[in-house]
Amino acid sequence: MNVGPRLRPVARDGLVVAGVALVLYVLTLYPDVAGGDSGELAAAVAAGGVIHPPGYPLYALLGNLFVLLPHGTLAWRMNLMSAACDAGAAGILCATVTSWRGSRAAGVASGALFASAPGIWRYAICAEVFALNNLLVALLLLLAVRYARDRDRRCAMAGALVGGLGMSNHQTFAFTLVPVVGWALWFGREQLLRPRVAAGLVALFALGLVPYAYLPIAASKHAAVTWGAADTWHGFWTHVLRREYGTFQLAPTGVAGAPDRLQTLGAWARDVLEQIGWWGLPLAGVGTLVCLRTSGKSRLGVVFVAAPVLAVGTMCVLGNLPVSDALHRGIVARFWQQPGVYVFVACGCAVAWMERHVPRWGSLSVAAMLAVVPAATRFPAMDRRESTVVRSYGAEMLRAAPSGALLLTKGDLITNTIRYLQTTEGARPDVRVVDQELLGNAWYRPLVVEAHPEIAIPGPRYAPGAPDSVSLKQLFDANVGSRPVLVCGGLVPGDASADASYGRWPFGLCEIAHRGTDAVNLDAWLRESEAALPRIDFTGQAHPPGSWEDIVWSDFWEVRASRAAQLLIVAGTDPARRRYVGIAADILQRLVDDNPDVGAHVYRELAIANSRK
Repeated sequence: MNVGPRLRPVARDGLVVAGVALVLYVLTLYPDVAGGDSGELAAAVAAGGVIHPPGYPLYALLGNLFVLLPHGTLAWRMNLMSAACDAGAAGILCATVTSWRGSRAAGVASGALFASAPGIWRYAICAEVFALNNLLVALLLLLAVRYARDRDRRCAMAGALVGGLGMSNHQTFAFTLVPVVGWALWFGREQLLRPRVAAGLVALFALGLVPYAYLPIAASKHAAVTWGAADTWHGFWTHVLRREYGTFQLAPTGVAGAPDRLQTLGAWARDVLEQIGWWGLPLAGVGTLVCLRTSGKSRLGVVFVAAPVLAVGTMCVLGNLPVSDALHRGIVARFWQQPGVYVFVACGCAVAWMERHVPRWGSLSVAAMLAVVPAATRFPAMDRRESTVVRSYGAEMLRAAPSGALLLTKGDLITNTIRYLQTTEGARPDVRVVDQELLGNAWYRPLVVEAHPEIAIPGPRYAPGAPDSVSLKQLFDANVGSRPVLVCGGLVPGDASADASYGRWPFGLCEIAHRGTDAVNLDAWLRESEAALPRIDFTGQAHPPGSWEDIVWSDFWEVRASRAAQLLIVAGTDPARRRYVGIAADILQRLVDDNPDVGAHVYRELAIANSRK
């Protein structure tokens, strides 16, 4: 494999692009835990547990190195890992396009566009598994380009190892792996299909899968933050194949429902537009044609078109999160990073084509613009160096929880953030956290009972509708009275068994459960629930639509409205309780004064309260 002088400028350009990208990411990095899976990823790695299916063992192993860094919070160190991986991906992508198209300007344009794309940048500054996936995708493409040019068997061997490692991190890596393997076996069939060579490729691919051995080892520790029972043969394959979600689905059946495939395709098209802008569309179109028409005898360009078609098509057919909801659309958009890589490659190919058909200063000007303008204009919107909203969200739930409380949580934002704070910072160890959705899995109850024997779960699991499920009433009966029980994030739908026997009163960002036969001291509840209201400073902190920060923002105001709504329900038309109607009206009036953009239901309840005063 020739790595002589002619590649030195390529490597230098890649290092520059990677270095600049890393600086941008570090300057905008989340200082602490971010939303979604970030809390779980950081906490599971720190605790030595197993991450949610399929386990992401390569990510966990690499994360164990980053948590040893001596600077910043543990979450910051895991965020830095994402930054390093995506910066590396940008540099390798630069080298890939330069090597393939013979244009340094094209390589720099592709790498810079990738690094500054909002969908990439967003997950390069928080703990997530996608940045490492991007790095391995870029590395496999570079090896494919080198093999197409030199037919060096070592490139194919290295590619087989990278293929296994990619599948050890993120299974959507197959969207790139399958087209590349198919192409390589066709293009290099005389060389690669020889029995000895083929056996070596298979062995190296298998070697790349070795990180999966980490899962049973980690599962055997029964760490504070862990998922599944991967220390058993059945549990291991259940975890790796994502059977609890429904293999080839994003969420368990019934959680989100079936998507509209055309709507998903349209959402992807809008996402492409967000990543490259209107001005980037002509470049992507021209570049795609260039990929197909000028890929030489190797026909490597077919891979660069087939891979994104495979990725987007599969997501449209099998993804089961409807993108009509802003939050779900954001969750699905994470998986569009990989097909996005090929869009950036196409833009670079267009720049290379321009070098051959327009004056050199024109192509260089376009490349310089693509390298500088998107990053400069997007920097303010992507800056999260002061964003502590998500951390405050979880911290406020813990602060408000009464001593020894049991928190029945629902949703990644709540559960993962609280578990991160408890695991890595030792926050409120007296508070017990049981996730309702995880309690639907048979493996979860033994972990809860082992860690917290004082928590009673009178059945194998809590999965409304399942024949072996404990009911919510039974769960409340076994715990309410012996400790405060708070419901955080609402209840899993499908179980109304407790409605007649228990009430849930707003308490901070959660609801506190009490027996319907027990009298509630309204004045005491007013004092305690007001003290429990979240104290989150949003000054200078963004909360764009569809983001986890936006969920925090919405909940921050909604829990204030819920206190007033509860007062209106309890007071009714009883003249003896009219003063509580006035208190409700005051709460609602202050709410709309502080945030006029609250929902219409708040104004409606304010009108009702004023009419009853």
